[in-house]
Amino acid sequence: MERITCMSLLLTAVVSSSARAPRQYHFVNQNLSWTEAQSYCREKYTDLFTISDIQEQNDIEQAIKRVNSNADRVWIGLKNTKVGFWSDPVFYTEQYRNWGSDQPGGDGDCVYMNCVNDHKGQWHDVDCNTTRHFICYNASKGFIIVQEQKNWTEAQKYCRESHTDLASVRNQSENEQIQKIIDQNKTSGDQDKRVWIGLHRLWVWSDNSTSTFTHWKPNNNNNNRETCTLIVISDEGQWTDEKCSEEHPFVCYDEKLVLVRENKTWTEALRRCRNMDMDLVSVDSEQMQQRVMNVTSSALSDHVWLGLRHSCTVGIWFWVNGQTVCYDQWASDYDIGLDECDQTVRSGAIRTHDNHWISLPETKEINFICIKYM
Repeated sequence: MERITCMSLLLTAVVSSSARAPRQYHFVNQNLSWTEAQSYCREKYTDLFTISDIQEQNDIEQAIKRVNSNADRVWIGLKNTKVGFWSDPVFYTEQYRNWGSDQPGGDGDCVYMNCVNDHKGQWHDVDCNTTRHFICYNASKGFIIVQEQKNWTEAQKYCRESHTDLASVRNQSENEQIQKIIDQNKTSGDQDKRVWIGLHRLWVWSDNSTSTFTHWKPNNNNNNRETCTLIVISDEGQWTDEKCSEEHPFVCYDEKLVLVRENKTWTEALRRCRNMDMDLVSVDSEQMQQRVMNVTSSALSDHVWLGLRHSCTVGIWFWVNGQTVCYDQWASDYDIGLDECDQTVRSGAIRTHDNHWISLPETKEINFICIKYM
């Protein structure tokens, strides 16, 4: 029997941000506040756009220019958290602050204690990449000064590995304890008396993704308590933070593939996808295979259902979108049970350890991938 039969061909054109991230952009040429833009994107698509690398940054710039050459300042999904958070999550709700005059000044997202001259024990914000000495907290030893120059993230890592965490300051008494430790430091330079503590301001993406890529305009300082992020096309696509109440056009994204980490039979999986206005995924190209492989990396089962079904009546494998199997990635042992016609209907799944396809009884309960056709 000839297993690969091309009875029909359906061509679709999908514009995706990258092969690694199967998403579509949707530029909305409507001026809304950041919060209104977020609601719009979540209602009609998935969320405000998240930029995970320089390729996506370049892609979105070009896409905006193609759609509207006059568009300049455009909302994306990055927003700050209004208030500072302590590195140690145990103390995240502590609201004691000891800011210096005119602080926080919007100079950065990380905080140091200044014990120089008239600034005794006062806090200042600064760029997190600045290198300073720092104060760790040890659950059994208390506060400990570390006389090494590190940026805030490096200091946090050091404290977590060697002690408990960067120091959290809950009240005036603890602030004075740290100040005393700094004053007793044998080094005499003023720079050594400006030390990191664990307070920092968080920037989060609207969809809660963990992308760490940024493209800030140099010396981008904004002292607003609530700020959201714009791409400025005329300024080489660099980012700037502005009041979230400002109104600008924006970019949404739509996820094309969704891994459902629930164990279902093939029929149950198909029904679940369609209840979400989606379908089990059809893998009809190398590009789609790559996207499916990226999604399956976080599966909770060893196999994941595809929208692939076998018909004993006509003796072919076919996709739920109506195509027959032209492109395939069958495992080398795929002949075992592939065209088997017994009392159990067989369907196609992808193996998560090598991303090859195999034939399984449709009654097996595993994770599955849905696709949203745009």
